[in-house]
Amino acid sequence: MALEMEIKDLIVFSDSDLLVHQTLKEWITRDSKIVPYHCSLLNLANKFRSLEFRHIPRARNVFADALATLSSMIQHPDELVIEPIHIHLQEKPAHCLVVEKSPDGRPWYSDIKEFLKTGSYPPEADMTAKSFLRRLSSKFFLNGEVVYKRTSDLGLLRCVDEDEAEYLMKELHSGVCGSHMNGHLLAKKIMRTGYFWLTMEHDCVVFVRKCIKCHCTEMLCTLPHRIAQYDCSWPCSIWAWM
Repeated sequence: MALEMEIKDLIVFSDSDLLVHQTLKEWITRDSKIVPYHCSLLNLANKFRSLEFRHIPRARNVFADALATLSSMIQHPDELVIEPIHIHLQEKPAHCLVVEKSPDGRPWYSDIKEFLKTGSYPPEADMTAKSFLRRLSSKFFLNGEVVYKRTSDLGLLRCVDEDEAEYLMKELHSGVCGSHMNGHLLAKKIMRTGYFWLTMEHDCVVFVRKCIKCHCTEMLCTLPHRIAQYDCSWPCSIWAWM
């Protein structure tokens, strides 16, 4: 995967102290079963500009060990025949429920994508716009033809256009798993799913306002009115005795 993404500098973490030291040639590889894997690893290491191996103690790798243990406990009903997993690779994005297109037919990240790919600016951009585009592009990452938004925790969110954004809002808000949350929670849920666009919070708020089911149930979730406060400590004392 790292070679497909054309990564030149790589840091590899492993919980096996033995394999790390053998890869660094600090320890001798004596097991005949590991020698072929060790040679293959050295051949792959030559394809990187810099490659560093680091050891992670088992105490810091609890979740990975738990997943490995869980996968080893799952037994296939027929050990001799393993059913193949069919994976459909989609080379080009497909747009469902197309509502509207951009005026110029280009997504909002087209200038960012072109700058990350070729380093060129829009023809009508002045010095201020070029400086802003450079700062903005530093927060994005281009992998092939897909643009990703970098997050503060070093995560990547795939940038989507208007059609995909409309489809995501509809499915996550009122789809099969939708819970008709408000606009701010909808925007956060879309980000947790792994997608991003610049005006997502504003668009989610506007989208929720147009939801008919949310308006029908709005009165059921409305808080009761506050209790009226009286200046008189004994309200009945101001009533006239009959």
